[in-house]
Amino acid sequence: MSENKQILKYCPNYYQIIGFNPLADDEITQKIIKMYHEYIFKIDIYNEEEVNEVKELDAAVNKYINDYLFRKEVQRQINNTEVKNDCPDIIKFFIDLIIKVFANYEDFTTRVIYVSRWI
Repeated sequence: MSENKQILKYCPNYYQIIGFNPLADDEITQKIIKMYHEYIFKIDIYNEEEVNEVKELDAAVNKYINDYLFRKEVQRQINNTEVKNDCPDIIKFFIDLIIKVFANYEDFTTRVIYVSRWI
């Protein structure tokens, strides 16, 4: 089996993410999808850490395209982030940022429980 097919086995949301059509003026979403596409095919599929990171990235970008509130949070975080000049891999930097925001968002949204009271 080719390496690309094996990578796609770890990314069940690949076609949905690549097929997503953001608004014309939404440059951040277009760049995130492009970074996702470039990054997943650059990994070493025999490195378990990189494979796990791709699985998390796939889930995070899928959440990004399907959840408006999460999308706005990621865009806010990206706009408020400063990248240092000595950053060796800017794509990896932003991939890690998206995964971190996703983990924090999942923790926050699963802990908030709304109790409604009917009168």
